[in-house]
Amino acid sequence: MVGLNGVGKTNLLDAVYYTCIGKSYLSTTDRYNIRKGENFLRLEGVFYNNDQEKNNIAITVEKDKKKTISSDGKNYKRISEHVGNYPCVMISPTDVQGLLDASEERRKFIDQSITQYDKDYLRQLLEYNKLLKQRNALLKQFAERRTYNELLINTISEKMDGPAQKIYEARKSFVERISSQFSDTYSHISEDKEQARIEYKSSLDDTPFLQSLAESKDRDRILQRTTKGIHKDDLKLIMNDDQLKVYASQGQLKSFIMALKLSQYKIIQSVHKNTPILLLDDIFDKLDQERVKFIIDILLKENYGQIFISDTNLYRVENILQILETNYHKFVIESTESISLEKH
Repeated sequence: MVGLNGVGKTNLLDAVYYTCIGKSYLSTTDRYNIRKGENFLRLEGVFYNNDQEKNNIAITVEKDKKKTISSDGKNYKRISEHVGNYPCVMISPTDVQGLLDASEERRKFIDQSITQYDKDYLRQLLEYNKLLKQRNALLKQFAERRTYNELLINTISEKMDGPAQKIYEARKSFVERISSQFSDTYSHISEDKEQARIEYKSSLDDTPFLQSLAESKDRDRILQRTTKGIHKDDLKLIMNDDQLKVYASQGQLKSFIMALKLSQYKIIQSVHKNTPILLLDDIFDKLDQERVKFIIDILLKENYGQIFISDTNLYRVENILQILETNYHKFVIESTESISLEKH
């Protein structure tokens, strides 16, 4: 899909992601996706799985009401039942800065990957986060009242131990799987100009969960929050043995993040019964024509399934697709109310 900045291309790609995953890629709060002046949003999508079975998905968000997701007209009892049914990977310009700056974003990358093929992981993650919130609330409450109930804190800590261990093992396994895929993909995209790798870091690497909480008891009381645990895990991004943020140029940063997200796609594809959808949002800005052609050629040759690409240049991607002699649909977007389709 092509169009000038601000006409709604990103919103359309996010709508696809939202319908697949059950939440926006760009906004953490559902109500912020409702158009100004309106009281609700509704998304509808028709999906076909790898067995060509048709499924109608509808998502409704109303102000001050609980979000609903339905499949063929029947509401899911829990939103989590929808997550992972139709896998999707999005690559956005915001990924570079987000993944570089915030460990929370790097954890989210791991969690977004695993939850799309492991429903038990999502259950464990929800349980851990619920208990973590309770533990932090108690620590704050104790500080305000100048009291402390160690038995109550330990009871919650013990409940967190099981989910923490399962989350840790799933994350470690995922990063081990994606690491070699990532190194190969980056090497291909960069044409072997640099060496890149990723590493998973967790406090559970060296210390059992309950022991780490016991060791940080006094610090937790002072700071009124849980300072150790799998909610502090991180993914180290490394290029030529240096931190990516310190070493890399803008072009290398883009190539690194693109290789990481394409590797995410490949891992999900290898274990999921349905082929993921790939969304590329304006990622070719400031790349020369040969680099764009090289990347698109990789996507076509390595079976990345259904791909949606947005671009501000009306002809850049189209010219390459014509050279590569592949079929495509071109959506010309002038505004969210004005979209034209050309088939090729």
